Amino acid sequence: MGRLFAVIALLFAFTISPFAAPDWSAVVKQVEKSVVFIEIGSEGSCTGFVIDATRHYVMTAAHCQPSDHSSLWVDRVAARVVSLDSKKDLMVVEVKDIDPSLPALVLARKNPERGQDVMSCGFGMGLERAFFRQAHVQDDQTSVPETGQAGTFVSLDSAFVGGQSGGPVVNAAGEVVMIVQRASNTVGIGVGADVIRERMGRFFGK
Repeated sequence: MGRLFAVIALLFAFTISPFAAPDWSAVVKQVEKSVVFIEIGSEGSCTGFVIDATRHYVMTAAHCQPSDHSSLWVDRVAARVVSLDSKKDLMVVEVKDIDPSLPALVLARKNPERGQDVMSCGFGMGLERAFFRQAHVQDDQTSVPETGQAGTFVSLDSAFVGGQSGGPVVNAAGEVVMIVQRASNTVGIGVGADVIRERMGRFFGK
């Protein structure tokens, strides 16, 4: 009888484990080491994240480039633009003197699915510490024609905070599923992992 109860308990555990809530506090500890603060001169600030520690590459949004094309500063270190894709609002910069201990984030294999739990990360309001905002994917095929950008976006049921632009949106495994790009008062929008891989995948570490 005791063995039977043990088997039932084990089966029950396997049955409910897929529905267990993610431990977002653990994800925060994992991701925050890779998120960096980007200064845009007098124009404000953005967020970026390390994508290749060996090559010193950081990803952010293309609209975080200064309008006068002056220098970007990543964690108070000068950065150089390596690749710019204004159509998809993606940019990769090289930061040669960046802290070598900062780990690179991994790009997810595909876009997040509708209803999936995710978390956006970034220096909202230009504050000292990054914001971490939990959300759900409300649509993975959102069209935003007024942006002038072709294609579809991933949209979340939680808005971003000014200064989060260029930051990562991660899943419960800490993988990048989209990037912070724009928002309304209630919705956060950005391109997903599929577009990021197509346009900038070659810059991510192996």
